[in-house]
Amino acid sequence: QALATGIGTLKGAFGLQGSERDTTGFGVAEPVDGLLDPAKTRSLAGFVFEELQVSPKLRLQAAGRIERTTVDGRGLSDFSDVNNPVVFEGERAFTPVSGSVGALYNFPLGVTVSLTFQHTERAPEAQELFSKGVHEATETFEIGNPFLNKEKANSIEVGLKKTDGQFRFDSALFYTRFDGFIFKQLTGVGCGETLADCGVEDELDQVVFQQRKATFHGLELAAELDVAPVWNGLWGIDGQYDYVRARFEGDNVPRIPPHRLGGGIYYRDANVFARVGVLHAFDQDDVNAASDEAETPGYTLINAELSYTDTISGGPLGSDTQFTFGVRGENLGNDEVLNHASFKRRDEVLLPGASVKVFGKIKLN
Repeated sequence: QALATGIGTLKGAFGLQGSERDTTGFGVAEPVDGLLDPAKTRSLAGFVFEELQVSPKLRLQAAGRIERTTVDGRGLSDFSDVNNPVVFEGERAFTPVSGSVGALYNFPLGVTVSLTFQHTERAPEAQELFSKGVHEATETFEIGNPFLNKEKANSIEVGLKKTDGQFRFDSALFYTRFDGFIFKQLTGVGCGETLADCGVEDELDQVVFQQRKATFHGLELAAELDVAPVWNGLWGIDGQYDYVRARFEGDNVPRIPPHRLGGGIYYRDANVFARVGVLHAFDQDDVNAASDEAETPGYTLINAELSYTDTISGGPLGSDTQFTFGVRGENLGNDEVLNHASFKRRDEVLLPGASVKVFGKIKLN
C-alpha cells in the first residue's frame, strides 16, 4: 500500500525466497570421473524494493537482497597428479549481499531517462565448484574449483526509453567492474573420457573454472518508426545495435559475442504482423590469448515473419481467448554461422542454415 511522506509517495514490496536443489551430472567412470557427483544447494534470501514518487516526473528507486547459500558436494582440490587427485568433500557457505539505487525522470514527448547504480554478489553454482568430468554437450572435460569465492560486481547503467508514439526506442549504456568473475578457462590440455587421460588423449578440451577481475562495458539500442498508413494498418522500419567489450587485466574475456547491427521493414494492423529484416554480426577477433581462443568470422542473417492474431470472446473457461499463428523464416540466405560463445570446435559445428517454422500460441485473457 502506498504511503504518503513529506517528500512524496512511497510504495514497495518485500519478501522471502527459499530453495533447495539437488544436482547430478552423469559421468563415464564413477566415482572420480563423473561430471558432477550428487550436490545439494540450499538458499534462503530476503529482499526489499521501494519506489518514491517525488514528483509527477521524478521517481527514486532502491532495492536490497541478502542471501544465505550453502553448497554441499564433492570435487577436486588438486588434480596436478591426474592419477592420484586430491578430493574435496564438504560444504561451502556464502552470504551474498546486493543492492541498487536509481532514478527515473520523465521528459516531454514520453521520453524517460534512467540512472542506476548496482552492487551485486553471487554464490558459485555447484557445477562451478565441483565439476570433474566429461560434458558431452560442449565436448569438454570440466574441472570445478571448490575454493571459488563470491562473484562481486559494481555497475552503472544509463537508459533512454520511449514506448509510445510514432517513433519508439529503448537504449542502455552500461559499465560493470567484476571482482572475482567466474568463467571457464580452456587450459590447452587435451583429455579423454577419464581424468587420467588428460594430457594423454585429445578427444576433449580441458576446461577449468577460474576467477579474475574483469570489466564489461557495452551498449544496447533498439528503435521503431511508423512511417505511414497503408491498407488497414501501418508500415515502418526498425533497427538494432548491441555491443559488449569485456577484458581482464591484460587479456580479453573468452567467448564474448560480437557486436551486431540490424534493421528491417514491417507492417502491422489489428490482426496481421509482417516483417523482413537483416542482422549482421561482425568478425570477433577480441579473443583470449591465454586459451588460444579462435577468432570467428562475421555473418548475415535474413529473417522474415508473417503472423495473424485474433481474439475469441467467451472461451471455454468464460474468458476471452487470444490466439496467434504464423510462419517464420530464419537465416534465409543460408549463411554459415559460427557461435563464438560456444565451446564446440568452431570449425566443425555450424548453427542451423535456412529454415522455415510454423508456430502458434493461445492465451487466456
